[in-house]
Amino acid sequence: MKNIRVLVTGGGSGVGQGIIKALRISGLPVTVVSGDIAPLNAGLFLADEATLIPRVEDADALECFVALLSQGGFHMVMIGSEFDLAFFARHRDTIEARTGCKVMASPLSTVEMANDKWLTTEFLRANGLPHAAACLPAHVDEAAAWAVTNGYPVVLKSRTGTSSRNVHIVKDEADLRRLFSQVPNLMLQAFAGSEGDGLAHEYTCAVFRAADGSLLGPLTARRTLRGGSSWVVEVGDYHWLHPMLLAIGERVPSLGSLNVQLRDGPDGPIPFELNARFSGTTAVRAHFGFNEPAFALRSYLLGETLAPPRIGSGLALRYLEEVFLDGVAATDLDHALPRGVVRDWA
Repeated sequence: MKNIRVLVTGGGSGVGQGIIKALRISGLPVTVVSGDIAPLNAGLFLADEATLIPRVEDADALECFVALLSQGGFHMVMIGSEFDLAFFARHRDTIEARTGCKVMASPLSTVEMANDKWLTTEFLRANGLPHAAACLPAHVDEAAAWAVTNGYPVVLKSRTGTSSRNVHIVKDEADLRRLFSQVPNLMLQAFAGSEGDGLAHEYTCAVFRAADGSLLGPLTARRTLRGGSSWVVEVGDYHWLHPMLLAIGERVPSLGSLNVQLRDGPDGPIPFELNARFSGTTAVRAHFGFNEPAFALRSYLLGETLAPPRIGSGLALRYLEEVFLDGVAATDLDHALPRGVVRDWA
């Protein structure tokens, strides 16, 4: 295939930008089209082309995407926004049948399980996999009693959400009572690992299910967070995590990327979140040899049999960057989305 056209939704998000970067180093003849719902997003101006896309909540979103993908001659759509994921999982078969464009989205049941941290815990428990004890307290007194039984610290968090929003490490009952009413759709969970985990004990890992059902990986990396995103990432061969990660990958009916977040502590590695999608560290993984967007194209579009990747090791230190649109006003973006410039500061 001489020119593979890929639409990346959520092109302005960290995940979307990671997909774009990974496609850039894939070695494949890819035209990357960045799509987002609003023009003031840096990722729109880093791709070969850019387009505004509908909100998936819009009543006509399906017809709009069918038209966009058909008219644009796209071969694959990759989901860079978690808010788009359930929509594309729900309509994947329809979109592929009507446009001929492959949709990289896992089955809806898998997406819904991974999007709900309580359902994730229940899935792990039902499959005999390591998990942290959790409960759905109806009121604060029930939560306090559970926390006493299980021991502090505990994690108070929303069942849905991203980037550590509405996630609190609660150290005592006073904190629990103060925070309880502030967290929507909440659950309570035992804290896996030790306090002050940081780079030493928290990991972001991945397996990739190819079109033939085989699993690639796992990739393992430990990390520290900033603003809910991986900020310092150390990719290495944390081999003691591999059996558990492969067991999760074998049991989760995913398509393509499956991200596993876990903490390692006295009781061994405990996963606390699954993401059935590309990750915010997609570009980091690609640099070290685990290029999931490239795997997706080679396996699901080109029909190649994927060899086990050679995964390197090292550190990724993340930082802020600017995209410059010289001589452009914000109102100009209502009519055109030009290429941006990333200045060479070195």
